[in-house]
Order: sequence, then structure tokens, then C-alpha cells
Amino acid sequence: MKAVFLGTLAASQAAPITSFISEAVRTEIVDDGDRPRVAAALADADIVLTGAWRRSHPPAPKLRLLQVPLAGTDGIDVAALPKGVTLCNAYGHEAALGEFAVMMFLAWRHRLFDIATSFRGGSWFWSPTVGGPARGEIGGQTVGIVGLGHIGSEVARRAAALECRVLAVNRSPREKPPSVERLFPWAELDRMLGECDAIVLCCALTPDTAGLIDEHRLRAMKRGAFLVNLARGPIADEDALYHALRDGVIGGAGLDTWWRYPSAAEPEPRPSRHPFHELPNVIMTPHCSPRTAETIARRSREVARNIDRFARGEPLENVVATT
Repeated sequence: MKAVFLGTLAASQAAPITSFISEAVRTEIVDDGDRPRVAAALADADIVLTGAWRRSHPPAPKLRLLQVPLAGTDGIDVAALPKGVTLCNAYGHEAALGEFAVMMFLAWRHRLFDIATSFRGGSWFWSPTVGGPARGEIGGQTVGIVGLGHIGSEVARRAAALECRVLAVNRSPREKPPSVERLFPWAELDRMLGECDAIVLCCALTPDTAGLIDEHRLRAMKRGAFLVNLARGPIADEDALYHALRDGVIGGAGLDTWWRYPSAAEPEPRPSRHPFHELPNVIMTPHCSPRTAETIARRSREVARNIDRFARGEPLENVVATT
């Protein structure tokens, strides 16, 4: 049985995943830009680990498991997969994203980057010894979570532990966890947004959530609200969000997911067609929120377990679709 790690993302996780596989599985790492080698590798691959699958991929006649080594499967064109393939994803990143979301909100309320940058430049402006301005705290603030799944639940638990009031909205009915004061139905998203000091986007990118945070919903938020996007860039309307931040419609944003990403043709693009990097009220990070040593270990074990289950003919975990 053969498993192919296809592309940069999968290659970066190949070593830890392979170390946890217990069944007899041959592995190969392939650069998805080397088409002849990709074609040769896919010709006899039973399993492919990748974050992207397109119609342009060479034939994979033996493929039966496409394992995405992360949670998001929006890079997979399911209709382009061969018949008889099971698509699975992986988790293990919830704790890292829960901490990252709270860190963003803490940094915003405590003006961490403003203070550190100012003092590094020689200014005592923020010190009370010279009458510097007061900061804020997150205790007592209302945090709204859009999408109360694996990630949203971890954000809620951590925010509640720091004495935030936590609200949430979810697309499907589910039991309200103790960390959440009120769970709104999806139809009442706008109502929840208006109550929140911080909003954390944790929902999946689907046709229904693309552009979910549009001009109307940005204006439904409090004027000083802080928006954190750890989900996918396009869940927020790119134009509307830039203009809302530039014009003070909302207070600020912590953005870790974007509309543009590196490619072979453009290895270091700006992450948006708008100059978010020029806005002083935006904390920008390069989609690194899940990337912790602990996430890699948890996720690698989870993916390896699924490969072992496949090799033994056992039911698979985290099934997203079957073609």
C-alpha cells in the first residue's frame, strides 16, 4: 500500500505523520509542481495526503483515500476526485486557535503592539509615570463566536475562563456548553453581532458563508468592535472589511486568514488587494495560528491513525465526503 504526500503543506508534515504509522505503508513525498513525478506517483497511490486537489491533477486510478492533513477542505475540488474516494480531514489544532483568538483580543485591549513599538523607539508615552493613557481589559467584555464547532468551543472555553461574557451562533442546532451564556440560531446572527465587543469567526468556508461578514453586518457591530478571523479570509467581504476598518465603522481586526496566498508565480504576495498593512487598527499574521508543535503532534497522530485504519479495512474517522 502506498501513500503520497503531495505538495508543500503535506510534505511539511510527512516526517511526524510517518513516524506514527504502524501498518506497512510505503510513503513518497512529491512536489506538486513537478508534473511528471506527480503523474508517476499518483499512478499507483492508494492514499494521497494533500491540501489541494484540482481537475488538472494526473489520473490516480488506485486512489481510495484522500486525507487532508488539516481541517479545511476548501482546497479540494470534490467533483474532480476519482470515483470511490473517501475524503477525510484532521483536527488537533483547536487548542492553538483558541489561544490565538484570545491572544489577539488581549493584545488589542492592552494595546500591546502600540506600547512595545513605542517604547522600543524610545518613547515613555504609555507609562503612568508621564501620565500615559489607560488600556482596557478583556474581563467583562462580550465575545461573540460565529461557528461553535471544534475551534469555536475552545475559544468559548478560554474566553469564559478570562471572565468574558460569551455568546455564540451556530448553523445547526447543538447543545449549549457551560462556557456560553447564550447560543443564538443562525437567523439571529445580526442580533448577536450588535451585542459583542469582539467577534471571532470560526465557521467553515462554504457557499453559504462566503461573504458572510458584509457591509450590512459590519455596520450591525458596535463601533469599537474587534473582529478576529481565524477561519477563512473570504468569510469576510474583502472590500467591505477594509473600508469598515479604514473608516472607523468597527474598532479593529485581528486577521490570520486572507484572500491571497503564496504561489509559484508570486511567492510573497500582499495578502489582499487592499493595503490592510497600512491600517493602524489591524493585527496581521500569515495564517500561522494552528502551527504549534503541539498541534503538529496531535494532528500527525490523528492522520496516522486514519491511515492505519484504512490499511486494516476499518471505518475511517473525520469523513467529509465519499465520491
